[in-house]
Amino acid sequence: MGLGETSLKWRCAIFLSFIGFVMMIAAVASTYMATVEIIPNLEKHIGFWYICDDTRTYSCQDFTEYLKEISENSDWVHGCRALVVIGMIIEGLTIVVSVYMAYMAAGMNIGHMVAACSDFVSVVINLIGGLVFLANSMDILQSQLEMDSDPSWSFVVFIISQGLFLIAGGLQVFEACRADS
Repeated sequence: MGLGETSLKWRCAIFLSFIGFVMMIAAVASTYMATVEIIPNLEKHIGFWYICDDTRTYSCQDFTEYLKEISENSDWVHGCRALVVIGMIIEGLTIVVSVYMAYMAAGMNIGHMVAACSDFVSVVINLIGGLVFLANSMDILQSQLEMDSDPSWSFVVFIISQGLFLIAGGLQVFEACRADS
């Protein structure tokens, strides 16, 4: 069996999963999940790992260390990070299973369902971790600076990547349920 013998839907699912995974890495590595504009063109922003000041000297600090300095609990940060990393591991394994199914075991419906279920589970795990992180980090920015904070471009990339995994899972379910198998 080879990739040429798999359906177009399955190949699209692999492609969408791969693009979603790359986007997810970019979103998690970025420091722009939540941001507040202090004055025009100067802002403070938070990512999963760092909080940064865009001033004349660009400076970043570990987010959990920052929370300790302001006497805030940082357990939720570790929990959100863990959820997102676990979700990304599941997404990576789903891509590996999908490629295996495309090359070695085309036509096995159980493999299609395993890949689809893994996609759906990873999306739920990532959304829980990402949304809790965003809500709490926006609260931290608002309470410390007494200014309104907003989700930033990294959060949008995060949501789009999860949408791609959701579409890929739907394509895999559709492939598993096709009539000619």
